[in-house]
Amino acid sequence: MKLQFENIVSFVAVVEEGSFSSAARKLGKSQSTVSTAVQNLESDLGFSLFNREYSKVRLTEKGKRLFHLSTPVVSKYRELVTTAQQMNISEQIVYRVGIDPLVFNKEVKQALLDFSEAFPNVDLLVVTKPSFVLGNYISEGKIDLALGNPYHKTRNDFNIEELFYVNCWWVAHENLTYSDNTLLQRVLLMDGSEELLNLSNLAAYNLWRLDDLSTILDLCNAQKGIAFLPEFLVEKNENENNLKLKLVNDHPDLFGKRVTASLFWPMHSDFSLFNQWIQGKLKNSVNNETAFVPNLVQ
Repeated sequence: MKLQFENIVSFVAVVEEGSFSSAARKLGKSQSTVSTAVQNLESDLGFSLFNREYSKVRLTEKGKRLFHLSTPVVSKYRELVTTAQQMNISEQIVYRVGIDPLVFNKEVKQALLDFSEAFPNVDLLVVTKPSFVLGNYISEGKIDLALGNPYHKTRNDFNIEELFYVNCWWVAHENLTYSDNTLLQRVLLMDGSEELLNLSNLAAYNLWRLDDLSTILDLCNAQKGIAFLPEFLVEKNENENNLKLKLVNDHPDLFGKRVTASLFWPMHSDFSLFNQWIQGKLKNSVNNETAFVPNLVQ
């Protein structure tokens, strides 16, 4: 019996990811290629690995045993590939990441710090732009990976890996009331956040669009208007700078939103070593930080 190792790798990926489509994204292959690899493995073995009576991935007893035996081998193979890739990295490598400021929380920043330790010979270029801009950068080949909201209005297609949620709220200085003309006339928006909002509800307001969240926060704290901000930024500045902000949750035109922070990258492209590392680091951060995903009724 001769087994093709790449077929075993595809089989293990399907089980780990829970579906053929997710395994294909992880391996940088088409779903049909992964499906064919598993079918060829079953043909070589002479028995079925999956119970196909169910819509979801479910192993047969022999499939469970093969997965148990294959996982350590595939894990060692991945370690070998990672080490070999790192050995081949020159000082000229530049890894380009785009991050939407609305999801750029402390866990994401920590991942970048850890990246410098894991890949000391790699130059890192970080671009902070709204998600719709990052989507264009992906399609134009200007960045390798984006972290933001991939569900913005676009004609581009991406591979998508959802990671965590970010709550965004309307906030105002605690001394600013609805009777103030400033509040009635001006709202402060991060450039790109209009993708999340119904601007028809804000037609009567004076809109200020800025590309810097810190400036928006300063204007809000100076009672110059009401701001649409991510929850993590409000909490961070309240704790560190003793800001006096309040959530606006009883206004007829203003509603909080939840952003699905996701990795997205070009279709039909390899999911590189660096992409895999970022994905794994952020997944671990989410799993280890229970307060990282607050509840929000949209």
